[in-house]
Amino acid sequence: MRRRVVLAALIVPALVSAWAAWVVTTTYLKAPGIVAKLERAGLLAFSERDLPRERLCALLFVQDPTFYRHQGIGIASGHPGHTTVTQALGKALLFEGFSPGPLRLNKIRLMLAAWGFDRRIAKETQLRLFLNRSYFGAAGDGEILGFPAAAKSFFAKPLDELSDPEYLSLLAMLDGPNAYHVLHQPVENARRVERIRQQLPSACGEGCFQGDAPIPCGAAGVRY
Repeated sequence: MRRRVVLAALIVPALVSAWAAWVVTTTYLKAPGIVAKLERAGLLAFSERDLPRERLCALLFVQDPTFYRHQGIGIASGHPGHTTVTQALGKALLFEGFSPGPLRLNKIRLMLAAWGFDRRIAKETQLRLFLNRSYFGAAGDGEILGFPAAAKSFFAKPLDELSDPEYLSLLAMLDGPNAYHVLHQPVENARRVERIRQQLPSACGEGCFQGDAPIPCGAAGVRY
């Protein structure tokens, strides 16, 4: 019996380590092909450089305040249980209908995959993926993916013509497109926009940029 326990103590960690290495390695190898396929399909037309810096700063403050500093996982970043930009991309690009799964194994797999993805794909490319592929709910028989599509669907205008409140209403939807839907749940959306707005002056004002990269001053993100 004791021998079996010792063997299990040796084998189980080895198997877990091998599985973790497999997830990271396969994601690392697959990531460029995934991006290239979207590029060829013309699905990454909007660039992070097309978004004003203060709006990019607001996006990162809400979604992933330490995006430029973490390696995809960001355990100590933002509010408890938040999803980094890299993890959000992992859900959309690497899983079919993501759910945490038994013992939250899929969540662990997602974090490992996000680490591998971040090691291979530049931060600027990740932002471009996020801006073009973020989920904003369903429309008819399809999905609304990306900020430009959301601007046209909800406000009937290009993204660069949105007012600040309209843009913030899209940011408010990121955590829950149905719960904070700008058209179907306008009250909840407006409340969340106000919470975001109250914190933005210190987060995206002067002094929040280092070089060409926006660095949100706040490290905690918007609390829910």
